[in-house]
Amino acid sequence: MADIGRESILGLDNIRLDLPVAGLGSRSLSAFLDYVVLALIGLLWVVLCLFLPSSWAPVLMLGGLFLLDWGYFAGSEIAMGGRTLGKKALGIRVVTAEGGTPAPGALLIRNLVRTLDLVVGVVMMAIDPLSRRLGDRLAGTLVIHDRRPETGPVLGRVPPGWGARELAAVESFLARAHTLEDSGLRREMAERILERIRRDAPEMLAGAGESADPVEAIRRALQVGEA
Repeated sequence: MADIGRESILGLDNIRLDLPVAGLGSRSLSAFLDYVVLALIGLLWVVLCLFLPSSWAPVLMLGGLFLLDWGYFAGSEIAMGGRTLGKKALGIRVVTAEGGTPAPGALLIRNLVRTLDLVVGVVMMAIDPLSRRLGDRLAGTLVIHDRRPETGPVLGRVPPGWGARELAAVESFLARAHTLEDSGLRREMAERILERIRRDAPEMLAGAGESADPVEAIRRALQVGEA
């Protein structure tokens, strides 16, 4: 069984793209930091409203607190590329299921049910292999750990018709194949990539030579080098 903290998302023909999913602990701590910041801002807003000489002060205070609660998270994630102050401090961020940056609409949606997630979110994250709360499920998002840019394989050639999604899947697998403890899973994933190459460009495998290791066969077929 794959480590939950290193769960993956299905990509090329069910080949999993490795994403360092943030678990319940880091997400809870980042939320705590965000709510500390939010409480301080909210306190300043309440104090300001108390000094307003208007009968509308209570309405403004409650309305402002509601907008602050929702707007802080949604606004921060939109402005900071899927991060809030708490997420940035913990080195985590919101991404799409493919690992990309979510659109503003998705970030708005994931925060619409934040109040409900305060009740059920922890339970949902605890039982979900990808640690998704209700808002994540509705918006199709994940929270992952940021990773520093790293050198990886460079494909010398690719089968015709392959796009960014296929390239990302193969590069991700080759970069981490040596770290997979489950040799059966490693071979299965490699065989699926080889099958795709056989289907799209069998001539590449003809020049790759025989290899007992399917990962090495992929590297030869695609003339893999290092960045």
